[in-house]
Amino acid sequence: MVRVTSVDPVMAAATAFFAGVAAAHRSEDVEAYLAFFAPECVWVTSRGVCYRGRDSLGDYLRGAIPGGLADGSVSYRVESVHPLADAIALVVVDQLYTDAAGRARDDRARHTHTYTVALDDAHPLILAGQNTVNIANPAQSAGCG
Repeated sequence: MVRVTSVDPVMAAATAFFAGVAAAHRSEDVEAYLAFFAPECVWVTSRGVCYRGRDSLGDYLRGAIPGGLADGSVSYRVESVHPLADAIALVVVDQLYTDAAGRARDDRARHTHTYTVALDDAHPLILAGQNTVNIANPAQSAGCG
C-alpha cells in the first residue's frame, strides 16, 4: 500500500485558489469573482466569445452571474495542474451546476475549464481561461487529467 505523506504544493495552491473562485461564484458576487482575474486577462466562453481584459469580462459577467444559479449551486473541482513556468500553471477545473436537490441541472451542467494561472504567493491571478460545456455522451469520458 502506498502512503501519501505530502501534498503537491502547486496542486494545493491551485485548490485553495479555486475554492475562493467557487465561493465568489456561489455567492454571485461578481466583483469578488473578477478580483481573481488579472487586469489583462483573456476569457473564452463556452460559446466561443472572447473577452480581453478584466473590464470587458466584467461587463459580460455582470449580466451572466447574478441570478444565474437560480435556486441551485455550482461546484469547482481542480482536476489537474500542469506547471508551465515558475509560478505559472495550466489548471483544469471540473465545474458542475446543480439544482436545489443537488442534481446536475441539465445536460449542459458539466463544464471543463482550463485556466492559465499565476500562482504567485502574494496574489494569484487568472491570466487566461476557456470554458467547455461537456454534453452528456456515454461514448466519451470527461476530463483531461
